Amino acid sequence: MSVFEKARDWDLDLDRYLNRILPPSPLHRFPKPVSRFLGYRRTQRQDVGNVLGAFWSLIGAFCGLAVIAAVFNNTSSIQQHRPPALIASFGASAILEYNAIRSPLGQPRNALLGHTFSALIGVGISKLFQYHSDYESIKWLAGAVACGTSSAVMLLTGTVHPPGGASAVLAATEPVITAMGWYFAGLVLWGTTLMVFVGLVVNNIQRQFPIYWWTPMDLTRPKNNDEETVPNGRGGLERKKTKDKQKYDQDGGRIQITGAEVLLPGDLSLNAEEAKVLERLRERLRRRIDEGDEDESEKLESASERSSTEFTMVPSRSDVGEAPSI
Repeated sequence: MSVFEKARDWDLDLDRYLNRILPPSPLHRFPKPVSRFLGYRRTQRQDVGNVLGAFWSLIGAFCGLAVIAAVFNNTSSIQQHRPPALIASFGASAILEYNAIRSPLGQPRNALLGHTFSALIGVGISKLFQYHSDYESIKWLAGAVACGTSSAVMLLTGTVHPPGGASAVLAATEPVITAMGWYFAGLVLWGTTLMVFVGLVVNNIQRQFPIYWWTPMDLTRPKNNDEETVPNGRGGLERKKTKDKQKYDQDGGRIQITGAEVLLPGDLSLNAEEAKVLERLRERLRRRIDEGDEDESEKLESASERSSTEFTMVPSRSDVGEAPSI
C-alpha cells in the first residue's frame, strides 16, 4: 500500500483534544431574555418558512453591512488607514450570517476564526511575495497561494468560512488592503464581530442564531470519578488505554470475525487447530443472526448443509500485502 493510500485515513481532529478542557455552555444559566438572544433554546424548533426567512435575511444583511460601514467610516483610527467603504468579503459573510443561519459555516466559531485566520495568512503571504522586485506582476500568484493556504488551515482547525478565502485573496491583490498590512486582520476581526452582534439581534426575533458557539456536541461532563476513564472530547467518557492496549491495539494486530468471514492480518498464518476454532466462532455468530429471521428453521437447515469451505478467512484490507485464504 502506497503512502497515498494510507493517507486516506489520516484525520486531525483538534476538537477531540480541545473539547476535553472546554467548559460546557453556560447559556442556560443566564436570564431568559439574555440567553434567548445568545441563541439558547430549551427545545429546538423548526426554522421559519422561506418567506419570513427572506424578509429577515434582507433586514439582517442590510443592518449588518450598514453597521460595519457606519463604524468604520466614523472611527478616526480606522480612517487613518484609508480602508475601502466596505470589505468585499463581508458581503459573502452576510449571506451566511443572515440567510443560511443554520449552516455550520456561518456559526460564530467559523465566522470569527475562519475570517481572521484567512486575513492573517493573506497578509503574511503578501508580505513574503513583496520581497520580489516586481510584486505587481506576481501578486496573482500570492493571492492563489494565500487562498489555498487559508483553505487548508480552516479545514484543519474546523473553522471553514468561505468568505475567509476572499479576505485572503484581497489581502494579497487589492492595493488599498495590501497597503494596510497587519491592520487588515484586526479590521476583519472587528467587522466580523459587529456582524455576529447584529445577527444575535435580528436573527433571534423569530429564528435562532447561533445554533452553537463552539461545537454542536454536548460538553457536559458525566459524573464519574473512575480514574481509569478520561473525557473523550465528545461529551462523554472513554476508558483510558493501558500501555499494553496502546502497544497491541493497532490495525495490524486484530482478528475480526463476522458471520460471513474471518479477517486476519496479512502476515498472520494459522495452523489447522486455530483455524477450526475461528471457524466455529464464525458459525456461532451466523446461527445467532439466522435465528432472528422469520424463516428461522429453513435457514438453519440450509446452513447445516453448507460446506464450511464456502466461507473463507481473508486478510484485512487495512494491512500491507495479501495472505492466502484459509
